[in-house]
Amino acid sequence: MAEYKRKRRSAFTSAPKVNKKRIKDKAVPRDIKMVPQGEEKPEKNNMRVVRGKKLANKRRFKITAITVAVIAAAVALCQLIMPAGIIETASTALHTIGGGSYPISLESTDSINTVSKGTYYYLLTNSNIEAYSNAGKRIFSYAHGFENPVLKTSKTRALVFEQDGKQALIFTHSGLKKTVDSKQSIKNAAIGDNGTYALVTSPSNYAAAVSVYKKSGELVYEWFSSKDLVNNVAVSPTGKKIAVATVSSTVGAYNSKVLVLGFKSATPLFEKGYENTVIYNIDTTFAGGFSVLTANSYNFIKWSNFKFFEYKNEYNTAMFRAGNNGVAVVYNRESDKTDNRIAIFSSNGKLKREIEFKGIITDFALKNQHIYCVSDTKVYILDNDGSIMRSADCGFGVGRSCPLGQSTVAVITDNAISKIKLEQE
Repeated sequence: MAEYKRKRRSAFTSAPKVNKKRIKDKAVPRDIKMVPQGEEKPEKNNMRVVRGKKLANKRRFKITAITVAVIAAAVALCQLIMPAGIIETASTALHTIGGGSYPISLESTDSINTVSKGTYYYLLTNSNIEAYSNAGKRIFSYAHGFENPVLKTSKTRALVFEQDGKQALIFTHSGLKKTVDSKQSIKNAAIGDNGTYALVTSPSNYAAAVSVYKKSGELVYEWFSSKDLVNNVAVSPTGKKIAVATVSSTVGAYNSKVLVLGFKSATPLFEKGYENTVIYNIDTTFAGGFSVLTANSYNFIKWSNFKFFEYKNEYNTAMFRAGNNGVAVVYNRESDKTDNRIAIFSSNGKLKREIEFKGIITDFALKNQHIYCVSDTKVYILDNDGSIMRSADCGFGVGRSCPLGQSTVAVITDNAISKIKLEQE
């Protein structure tokens, strides 16, 4: 038998070469189709790739979700900026477009109130409620027929009611929108930016009642006060809350309260008391909160968290005006009406500055950080320090004024509106 021996190889000895015969022929196909004998058929390529709809559905869902989110965000933003709605806000802007001219003759004998809204202003007289653009265009005019009319405004609407009467009128820039009839006499009223309005009445079984209505006229909330009178009311811009001011008398002293009410309960969401004073006014010009004016103080209360800012002055409150980016209050000495302090506050209620003015103030307005002041037969524009920047003669009988531009003012008498250009001092 042959003997086989294992060859020893070191780590440095190469393995024997293996001769592999290269196949130079054509490559043999690896997949051989097996066909039963006698059934050979021509080969067909019937293979298809079937894609499912899962991926397309996912992509379609994402696009839809993003579109809905964008639309929802746009609607929320529009609701925040334009609570009265896009159509009404656009209509308001369109009605102010167009030319006009000054002077304007008035069919009245008493100009009661003027409220500036930036590019236009409302004028309440003893016979009419009217709106004019700054260019002098008459937007609308309506004969209200009230003996004691009171004007309240929002961003796009005006409410005029007969104090101690039983009717209120609501206007847009197209004219009369709604007539509201009340069974009880109306003591006060207010209208919010989204069209919600509130009436303060005096029913027989209570000292006061506050009724809140949607823009459509549907009653959404009622609040009754058994002992305290309600002398002021305000509606939040969203129409979801109201602020009311109550007053009571105890041993010759007046005590007041401010209450913030939601529409789910009669229990106040917020309450603050004011001793030995009466609340003069509640103003809701700015969406963040509302202003409360008393005999010697100015307060600002936020709608969201009821954060409270307070300013006090030893002089007496004489006038209050809201501007396009803040509010201003005139305080004067009771024994000397020519000694005035004007306090200017930002739109969130913080004190910006105080200035002095010597002279009787007939009317004043705030616009773009400047004070427009009517005193006797002159109109002045005051700078941040109270110095006179511009002035002009306005004649006798001017009761109200409205800034039209940087150096122009509309001055209003009982029977006319005139435009005056102020010259630099």
